[in-house]
Amino acid sequence: MSEREGLVGSVEELVLRHASKVVKEAEGLRDRGISYRILIKVYKPKWERELYGLLKGLLGDLMLIGKDSGVLGRRRLGWTCLCDLLDGSLNFMCGLKYYAYSVALAKEGEVVYGIVVDLENMAYYKAERGGGAFYVDESGEEHELKEEAVRVPVNFKVLATNVTLRSLHPIELRCSALELCALARGAAEIGIGKTWTPEFAAGFLIAKESGLTFTDWDFKPLECIPMEYREVKYVCGTPKALKELSAKTRTLKDLVIEA
Repeated sequence: MSEREGLVGSVEELVLRHASKVVKEAEGLRDRGISYRILIKVYKPKWERELYGLLKGLLGDLMLIGKDSGVLGRRRLGWTCLCDLLDGSLNFMCGLKYYAYSVALAKEGEVVYGIVVDLENMAYYKAERGGGAFYVDESGEEHELKEEAVRVPVNFKVLATNVTLRSLHPIELRCSALELCALARGAAEIGIGKTWTPEFAAGFLIAKESGLTFTDWDFKPLECIPMEYREVKYVCGTPKALKELSAKTRTLKDLVIEA
Protein backbone atom coordinates (compact mmCIF):
# COMPACT_ATOMS: atom_id res chain seq x y z
CA MET A 1 0.00 0.00 0.00
CA SER A 2 1.36 3.44 -0.95
CA GLU A 3 1.58 6.31 1.53
CA ARG A 4 -1.23 8.12 -0.32
CA GLU A 5 -3.51 5.05 -0.27
CA GLY A 6 -2.86 4.68 3.44
CA LEU A 7 -3.73 8.32 4.07
CA VAL A 8 -6.96 8.11 2.04
CA GLY A 9 -7.96 4.95 3.88
CA SER A 10 -7.33 6.61 7.24
CA VAL A 11 -9.39 9.66 6.25
CA GLU A 12 -12.23 7.42 5.09
CA GLU A 13 -12.28 5.48 8.37
CA LEU A 14 -12.21 8.72 10.37
CA VAL A 15 -15.03 10.27 8.34
CA LEU A 16 -17.27 7.21 8.55
CA ARG A 17 -16.85 7.01 12.33
CA HIS A 18 -17.62 10.68 12.74
CA ALA A 19 -20.60 10.51 10.34
CA SER A 20 -22.07 7.70 12.44
CA LYS A 21 -21.60 9.79 15.60
CA VAL A 22 -23.20 12.85 13.98
CA VAL A 23 -26.33 11.06 12.77
CA LYS A 24 -26.85 9.34 16.13
CA GLU A 25 -26.57 12.65 17.96
CA ALA A 26 -28.83 14.35 15.41
CA GLU A 27 -31.48 11.65 15.84
CA GLY A 28 -31.36 12.16 19.57
CA LEU A 29 -31.81 15.91 19.16
CA ARG A 30 -34.77 15.40 16.82
CA ASP A 31 -36.37 12.93 19.23
CA ARG A 32 -36.03 15.55 22.01
CA GLY A 33 -37.73 18.18 19.87
CA ILE A 34 -34.70 20.46 19.49
CA SER A 35 -35.52 23.32 17.11
CA TYR A 36 -34.08 23.54 13.61
CA ARG A 37 -32.49 26.87 14.50
CA ILE A 38 -30.57 25.36 17.41
CA LEU A 39 -29.47 22.46 15.21
CA ILE A 40 -27.85 24.75 12.63
CA LYS A 41 -26.62 27.43 15.04
CA VAL A 42 -25.21 25.22 17.79
CA TYR A 43 -24.78 21.59 16.79
CA LYS A 44 -23.72 21.75 13.15
CA PRO A 45 -20.84 24.16 13.95
CA LYS A 46 -19.90 21.92 16.90
CA TRP A 47 -19.63 18.87 14.60
CA GLU A 48 -17.52 20.85 12.14
CA ARG A 49 -15.15 21.88 14.93
CA GLU A 50 -14.90 18.23 15.98
CA LEU A 51 -13.98 17.20 12.44
CA TYR A 52 -11.42 20.00 12.27
CA GLY A 53 -9.71 18.63 15.37
CA LEU A 54 -9.80 15.06 14.10
CA LEU A 55 -8.32 15.98 10.72
CA LYS A 56 -5.61 18.10 12.33
CA GLY A 57 -4.58 15.06 14.30
CA LEU A 58 -4.28 13.05 11.09
CA LEU A 59 -3.07 15.58 8.51
CA GLY A 60 -1.39 18.26 10.56
CA ASP A 61 -2.29 21.92 10.25
CA LEU A 62 -5.14 22.68 7.84
CA MET A 63 -7.93 25.11 7.09
CA LEU A 64 -11.57 23.99 7.29
CA ILE A 65 -14.40 25.74 5.44
CA GLY A 66 -17.62 24.56 7.04
CA LYS A 67 -21.16 25.25 5.89
CA ASP A 68 -22.18 26.43 9.35
CA SER A 69 -18.95 27.32 11.14
CA GLY A 70 -17.28 29.24 8.31
CA VAL A 71 -13.46 29.21 8.24
CA LEU A 72 -11.46 27.43 10.94
CA GLY A 73 -7.68 27.63 10.96
CA ARG A 74 -5.34 29.80 8.94
CA ARG A 75 -5.36 30.05 5.16
CA ARG A 76 -2.32 28.23 3.77
CA LEU A 77 -1.16 26.18 0.78
CA GLY A 78 -1.47 22.81 2.54
CA TRP A 79 -4.69 20.92 3.26
CA THR A 80 -8.14 22.48 3.09
CA CYS A 81 -11.33 20.68 4.13
CA LEU A 82 -14.69 21.81 2.73
CA CYS A 83 -17.66 20.22 4.46
CA ASP A 84 -21.33 20.16 5.32
CA LEU A 85 -21.88 17.51 7.97
CA LEU A 86 -25.68 17.46 7.81
CA ASP A 87 -26.54 18.60 4.30
CA GLY A 88 -30.30 18.36 3.85
CA SER A 89 -30.79 19.15 7.54
CA LEU A 90 -34.33 20.47 6.96
CA ASN A 91 -35.25 17.17 5.28
CA PHE A 92 -33.84 15.37 8.30
CA MET A 93 -35.73 17.46 10.85
CA CYS A 94 -38.98 16.93 8.92
CA GLY A 95 -38.50 13.15 8.86
CA LEU A 96 -37.83 13.05 5.11
CA LYS A 97 -35.14 11.27 3.10
CA TYR A 98 -32.02 12.78 1.57
CA TYR A 99 -29.61 14.08 4.18
CA ALA A 100 -25.89 13.53 4.01
CA TYR A 101 -22.44 14.03 5.52
CA SER A 102 -20.20 15.64 2.90
CA VAL A 103 -16.42 16.15 3.13
CA ALA A 104 -13.86 17.19 0.51
CA LEU A 105 -10.12 17.55 0.98
CA ALA A 106 -8.11 19.92 -1.18
CA LYS A 107 -4.35 20.02 -1.47
CA GLU A 108 -2.73 23.29 -2.57
CA GLY A 109 -6.05 24.60 -3.88
CA GLU A 110 -7.25 21.51 -5.79
CA VAL A 111 -9.87 19.04 -4.54
CA VAL A 112 -8.21 15.62 -4.40
CA TYR A 113 -10.65 13.55 -2.33
CA GLY A 114 -14.38 13.63 -1.70
CA ILE A 115 -16.80 11.48 0.28
CA VAL A 116 -20.57 11.83 0.69
CA VAL A 117 -22.27 9.58 3.24
CA ASP A 118 -26.01 8.98 2.85
CA LEU A 119 -26.94 9.22 6.53
CA GLU A 120 -30.21 7.37 6.08
CA ASN A 121 -28.44 4.05 5.47
CA MET A 122 -24.69 4.85 5.77
CA ALA A 123 -23.99 3.89 2.15
CA TYR A 124 -21.54 6.33 0.64
CA TYR A 125 -20.01 7.81 -2.49
CA LYS A 126 -16.30 8.56 -2.82
CA ALA A 127 -13.74 9.76 -5.35
CA GLU A 128 -10.05 10.42 -5.52
CA ARG A 129 -8.68 12.74 -8.19
CA GLY A 130 -7.57 10.62 -11.13
CA GLY A 131 -8.82 7.44 -9.46
CA GLY A 132 -12.49 7.27 -10.47
CA ALA A 133 -15.68 7.50 -8.42
CA PHE A 134 -17.41 4.74 -6.50
CA TYR A 135 -20.58 3.89 -4.56
CA VAL A 136 -20.28 1.67 -1.48
CA ASP A 137 -23.64 0.11 -0.58
CA GLU A 138 -24.98 -0.81 2.85
CA SER A 139 -23.32 -4.25 2.69
CA GLY A 140 -19.91 -2.69 1.96
CA GLU A 141 -19.82 -3.77 -1.70
CA GLU A 142 -18.12 -1.23 -3.96
CA HIS A 143 -19.52 -0.23 -7.37
CA GLU A 144 -17.90 1.99 -9.99
CA LEU A 145 -20.23 4.90 -10.71
CA LYS A 146 -19.59 4.88 -14.47
CA GLU A 147 -20.91 1.32 -14.57
CA GLU A 148 -23.81 2.18 -12.24
CA ALA A 149 -24.91 5.01 -14.56
CA VAL A 150 -25.00 2.70 -17.58
CA ARG A 151 -27.24 0.21 -15.74
CA VAL A 152 -29.88 2.79 -14.76
CA PRO A 153 -32.93 1.77 -16.87
CA VAL A 154 -34.72 5.15 -16.84
CA ASN A 155 -33.49 8.57 -15.80
CA PHE A 156 -34.99 12.01 -15.37
CA LYS A 157 -34.17 14.86 -17.71
CA VAL A 158 -33.13 17.48 -15.14
CA LEU A 159 -32.23 17.52 -11.45
CA ALA A 160 -32.45 21.01 -9.91
CA THR A 161 -30.70 22.36 -6.84
CA ASN A 162 -32.09 25.53 -5.18
CA VAL A 163 -33.56 26.87 -8.44
CA THR A 164 -36.88 26.83 -10.29
CA LEU A 165 -36.69 26.29 -14.05
CA ARG A 166 -38.98 27.76 -16.69
CA SER A 167 -40.51 25.22 -19.13
CA LEU A 168 -38.74 22.30 -17.43
CA HIS A 169 -40.03 19.83 -14.84
CA PRO A 170 -37.02 18.77 -12.78
CA ILE A 171 -36.78 16.58 -9.72
CA GLU A 172 -35.33 17.92 -6.45
CA LEU A 173 -33.85 16.17 -3.43
CA ARG A 174 -33.08 19.34 -1.45
CA CYS A 175 -29.67 17.99 -0.50
CA SER A 176 -26.91 19.42 -2.70
CA ALA A 177 -24.34 16.70 -2.06
CA LEU A 178 -26.72 13.81 -2.76
CA GLU A 179 -28.08 15.57 -5.85
CA LEU A 180 -24.58 15.66 -7.35
CA CYS A 181 -24.05 12.01 -6.41
CA ALA A 182 -27.39 11.09 -8.00
CA LEU A 183 -26.20 12.73 -11.24
CA ALA A 184 -22.98 10.71 -11.06
CA ARG A 185 -25.07 7.57 -10.62
CA GLY A 186 -27.15 8.33 -13.71
CA ALA A 187 -30.41 9.49 -12.10
CA ALA A 188 -30.72 12.48 -14.46
CA GLU A 189 -29.18 13.72 -17.67
CA ILE A 190 -28.44 17.25 -16.48
CA GLY A 191 -28.08 19.02 -13.14
CA ILE A 192 -28.72 22.74 -12.82
CA GLY A 193 -28.25 24.54 -9.57
CA LYS A 194 -26.65 26.96 -7.20
CA THR A 195 -25.09 26.09 -3.88
CA TRP A 196 -22.14 26.96 -1.63
CA THR A 197 -18.60 25.62 -1.86
CA PRO A 198 -18.67 23.63 1.44
CA GLU A 199 -21.63 21.52 0.30
CA PHE A 200 -20.55 21.43 -3.36
CA ALA A 201 -16.91 20.35 -3.23
CA ALA A 202 -17.19 16.60 -2.52
CA GLY A 203 -20.04 16.03 -4.97
CA PHE A 204 -18.18 18.08 -7.59
CA LEU A 205 -15.20 15.71 -7.52
CA ILE A 206 -17.40 12.60 -7.42
CA ALA A 207 -19.38 13.76 -10.46
CA LYS A 208 -16.23 14.76 -12.38
CA GLU A 209 -14.53 11.43 -11.66
CA SER A 210 -17.66 9.63 -12.91
CA GLY A 211 -17.15 11.30 -16.31
CA LEU A 212 -19.46 14.32 -16.03
CA THR A 213 -18.58 17.89 -16.99
CA PHE A 214 -19.33 21.16 -15.19
CA THR A 215 -19.89 24.63 -16.62
CA ASP A 216 -21.23 27.87 -15.21
CA TRP A 217 -24.63 29.21 -16.30
CA ASP A 218 -23.03 30.77 -19.41
CA PHE A 219 -21.61 27.34 -20.36
CA LYS A 220 -18.04 28.35 -19.59
CA PRO A 221 -16.01 25.39 -18.24
CA LEU A 222 -15.94 24.99 -14.47
CA GLU A 223 -12.74 23.04 -13.80
CA CYS A 224 -12.08 23.92 -10.17
CA ILE A 225 -13.76 25.57 -7.21
CA PRO A 226 -12.54 28.46 -5.07
CA MET A 227 -10.99 27.64 -1.72
CA GLU A 228 -13.33 30.05 0.05
CA TYR A 229 -16.95 30.27 1.15
CA ARG A 230 -18.62 31.28 -2.10
CA GLU A 231 -21.81 30.59 -4.03
CA VAL A 232 -21.41 28.37 -7.10
CA LYS A 233 -23.86 28.38 -10.03
CA TYR A 234 -23.39 25.32 -12.19
CA VAL A 235 -24.63 23.04 -14.94
CA CYS A 236 -23.53 19.40 -14.86
CA GLY A 237 -23.91 16.57 -17.33
CA THR A 238 -22.20 14.60 -20.07
CA PRO A 239 -20.43 16.71 -22.71
CA LYS A 240 -23.11 15.64 -25.20
CA ALA A 241 -25.99 16.67 -22.92
CA LEU A 242 -24.41 20.06 -22.18
CA LYS A 243 -23.75 20.71 -25.87
CA GLU A 244 -27.40 19.98 -26.69
CA LEU A 245 -28.61 22.23 -23.88
CA SER A 246 -26.29 25.10 -24.86
CA ALA A 247 -27.60 24.87 -28.43
CA LYS A 248 -31.11 25.61 -27.13
CA THR A 249 -30.26 28.50 -24.83
CA ARG A 250 -27.36 30.95 -24.75
CA THR A 251 -27.40 31.22 -20.97
CA LEU A 252 -29.17 29.43 -18.13
CA LYS A 253 -30.20 32.81 -16.77
CA ASP A 254 -32.99 32.69 -19.37
CA LEU A 255 -34.37 29.48 -17.81
CA VAL A 256 -33.66 29.90 -14.10
CA ILE A 257 -35.93 31.45 -11.51
CA GLU A 258 -33.66 31.56 -8.49
CA ALA A 259 -35.25 30.23 -5.29
